[in-house]
Amino acid sequence: MSAPTIQVLVGFQTTTGFGQPFQLDDAVYGLLNTGTLGGLAYADLTSLVESVNITRGRSRQLDQFNAGTATVTFNNSSRILDPLNTSSIYYPYVLPRCPIQILANGIPIYTGLITDWNLDYDIASNGDRMYAACSDAFTVLANTTLVAHTVTAETTNARINTVLNYTEVAYQGARNIGTGSSTLGASATSSSFNIADGTNLLTYLQLVNTSEQGYLFIAADGTLTFKGRSSVLNPVSGATFTYTGAGINYQTILSQYGDELLYNYIVTQSPAGVQQIASDATSIAQYQSQSLNLTNLLNSTVAEVAGLGNYLLGKYKNPVLRFTNVSTQMAALSTANQNICFNLDLTSIATVVKNFTSGTPATETQTLIVSGISHNITPSSHIISYTFESTDGNQYLTLGDTIFGTLSTTNLLSF
Repeated sequence: MSAPTIQVLVGFQTTTGFGQPFQLDDAVYGLLNTGTLGGLAYADLTSLVESVNITRGRSRQLDQFNAGTATVTFNNSSRILDPLNTSSIYYPYVLPRCPIQILANGIPIYTGLITDWNLDYDIASNGDRMYAACSDAFTVLANTTLVAHTVTAETTNARINTVLNYTEVAYQGARNIGTGSSTLGASATSSSFNIADGTNLLTYLQLVNTSEQGYLFIAADGTLTFKGRSSVLNPVSGATFTYTGAGINYQTILSQYGDELLYNYIVTQSPAGVQQIASDATSIAQYQSQSLNLTNLLNSTVAEVAGLGNYLLGKYKNPVLRFTNVSTQMAALSTANQNICFNLDLTSIATVVKNFTSGTPATETQTLIVSGISHNITPSSHIISYTFESTDGNQYLTLGDTIFGTLSTTNLLSF
């Protein structure tokens, strides 16, 4: 067993010293049909890498997913990444917003943009280091502003695609927009459903996601991804973490059992109508009232707003003991198990098993959603930590409900 193979690729504009830029009338770079016509080319900078740290996901189940970040430390003694070095083959294109991709065993584990090049000049030993601070495509969405729009009634996934296709957005990145369960309201019903001039794009997309209670994130390969809330029902695990040799061995495991996700009084509202209340008297009697207020939703009808409140009440009216984190050393795993770990992405399903030496039961097994992934990589070590949240065991059939009253669904579970 050995540490995984890491690659760090950075995209630079091509020059006569790097890549094959197209140049009119040039005997070498003026030829057509060469496969390269200038523009961007990726440089493999792996030999310069000293460490990589990656953080993706969210820390709390009801929060939105954050922009995935990474910091790559390069040995820059040669000054090849120094923006002041006119002799560098990348000069003058060591610039902010260079694309970056990090791979492990050929599998993407991070894709984003370099937002800052931070150069540390080591005068004493000439051991200059360049620190590349990176953020994923959420940084592009967060810096885009919408103009005013009237909207029609659409499912959440259709609304996301509509917004990404607006002229002022014209989103160019890869996208994977799954099917949502909620329908969003139309301007014809209420002018409050309109998109106001100056609305932040990422904020609006996250509001759409809140109205769905789905998952909106940037995947490891850079794809803007949306999954509806029903996408993780009846989950099938893609990996099993254990400490018995029967799966992927972990180094550490953490569990959590508290009131951070305890809500028994849910207030929901959209421009469709008045506030809707969903509450559970038994939970309130035992834990006192814990309120969750979502009063800026975009759902199209009062019935759907009420259904969403009941959905949230079913998930959060009782605290749940769950494993929240495992970490594992990649160098201790077979290549096959390493690749299973690298293929786990946000919202992937994993099983965590804990064996006990005393007490009853002797084993606890939980099937969980991956909600956070971090990598800590040096030449001799690669530690991955996964953060988990609970799968939803409280989906239920509600007769007459516009969301949960459809008998054709395959996800009919009881209380």
